Amino acid sequence: MNDPNRIKKRRDFTRVYQRGKSLSGRNVVVCWRKTELDDYRVGFTVSKKVGNAVVRNRVRRRLKEIARLRPELFAGKRDYIIIARASAAESDYRELERDLERLLRKIK
Repeated sequence: MNDPNRIKKRRDFTRVYQRGKSLSGRNVVVCWRKTELDDYRVGFTVSKKVGNAVVRNRVRRRLKEIARLRPELFAGKRDYIIIARASAAESDYRELERDLERLLRKIK
């Protein structure tokens, strides 16, 4: 996933949290909001409840890789925030991918 498709600014995260909708799965929660932009954007959040820095970074890398390899899951003109739950630390790549895919297909 290239940089223009990333949400990095706090105000963008806050806007999605406050004005968006959400769906939750076993390992992740997806918040989304329609925008006026031409393409989709994705932001990632992994809290300290998930584990130490090594574990959080591993979960974040897996989620980023899923988003990079599966852009067809995301609908255009939307901002997405993917929030990892504590159970994501014990999940492998395939479980995270299945959970995220199921939630994003519901949104579409």
